[in-house]
Amino acid sequence: MKGIILISAYNSAGTLPGVLTKLKKYPFLEVLLIDDGSTDATADIANSYDVRVISHKKNLGKGAALQSGFHYATENNYDFVITQDADGQHPAESISGFLSAHEKHPRSVLLGSRKRDKRMPWPRKISNAISAFLISKRIHRKIYDAQCGFRLIPQPFFSWQCSTRRGFIYESEMLICFAENNADFRFIPIPTLYSKDNKSKMTYFRSTFGFISMYIVSFFKNYRKI
Repeated sequence: MKGIILISAYNSAGTLPGVLTKLKKYPFLEVLLIDDGSTDATADIANSYDVRVISHKKNLGKGAALQSGFHYATENNYDFVITQDADGQHPAESISGFLSAHEKHPRSVLLGSRKRDKRMPWPRKISNAISAFLISKRIHRKIYDAQCGFRLIPQPFFSWQCSTRRGFIYESEMLICFAENNADFRFIPIPTLYSKDNKSKMTYFRSTFGFISMYIVSFFKNYRKI
C-alpha cells in the first residue's frame, strides 16, 4: 500500500522540527508539507528534512492547503492519505494505530478522536461538543470529534472536490461529504494535547459563523461526487 502524510502548515517553524523528526520512524510513508503562505522558515525547515513541499504564495486557509495535498495524492496514485497538523497536537506515535486499523478496514475513513477533558481549553471544548452533536445529527451517525484533523482517508474518499471551503470548516464539511458517499467511519483514540505556548490559528467567531453557514447550506447541496 502506498501512503502519504499531508501536513498543512502556516508559520510553524517553532514546532515543525519536532513533528518531522518523529515522523522518521515511518520511512515507508512519504511526507508532503503544504506551506500555506508562511512568512517564517517553515518551508526551509521542511526542505532540510528532505520533505516534499508545496508552497502557496499567500495564506489561503487550511482547507485550501488540504485541497492542494489531496490533489497531489490523487495525481500520484496514493492508496491512502494521513492528514496531520504541524503544531505537535497530533502525536506521530498514534500513526501506528491508524495503520493497524487501515490494514483491517482498508476502505474505512479513520477519524482521530480526542477526549474533551481538562487538557482541552474550554472554548475548544464547547465548540467541539456542539460541532460533533450537529454533524452527528446531520449525517445520522455518531461522530465523537468533528474538529480533529488527524485522519486516515483511503481512495477514493480523498477527493478535494468534496468541498471548496478554504478554512478550518473544510474538515467538518468533509465528514458530511464522506457520509453522503456512504463512507464507513471508524475512530482512533488519540491524546488530547494543547500547548500553552502554541496558540491556535483558528478564530472562534469566524469559525463559528463559518460552521453555521456551512451547516445550513449542506442541507441543499449534492455531495455525491466520489
